[in-house]
Amino acid sequence: MLFYFFAILQSSFLVHFNLFGAVLNLVFIFFFLNVFFAPKKIGYEIILYAVVAGIFSDIFSYAFFGLSSVLLVIIAYFSKKMQTSLKEKHDKYPFIHFLPLFSAWFVVYELLMMMYFRFADSSHTAIIFNLGFLFEILYNAIAASLGFYIFKWQKFIK
Repeated sequence: MLFYFFAILQSSFLVHFNLFGAVLNLVFIFFFLNVFFAPKKIGYEIILYAVVAGIFSDIFSYAFFGLSSVLLVIIAYFSKKMQTSLKEKHDKYPFIHFLPLFSAWFVVYELLMMMYFRFADSSHTAIIFNLGFLFEILYNAIAASLGFYIFKWQKFIK
């Protein structure tokens, strides 16, 4: 239900509040937070998060339906594999692991979507690496960091 809410909020309200052309990708942020805070083993939960987030991402974009789901399943699988290889003694979910993983997978997701649009749509003529792209990464990383502490606080009080 929250994926649907975030998809609606992202595509209808937040597009009017972009900063230097960057819009928050709340669906990806919420997806990654759920994957990061899921139990260490790769289970059906992360596949479900990826498919649901992908469906709502695809509904509100003009990409091939199912593309986001496939990309997010791959990201969830490899992210969880990487996360299980990182060891931390005191904290199960350290921020020092979250932020680089989030940023790297966000960039991979955005680049793969840009590549798809580049080859599938003739109006997209280039993959764009500019200051706006860097700002989009930073903008989403800041919002994801806030979400990280909200998720961590929620897990702490349970």
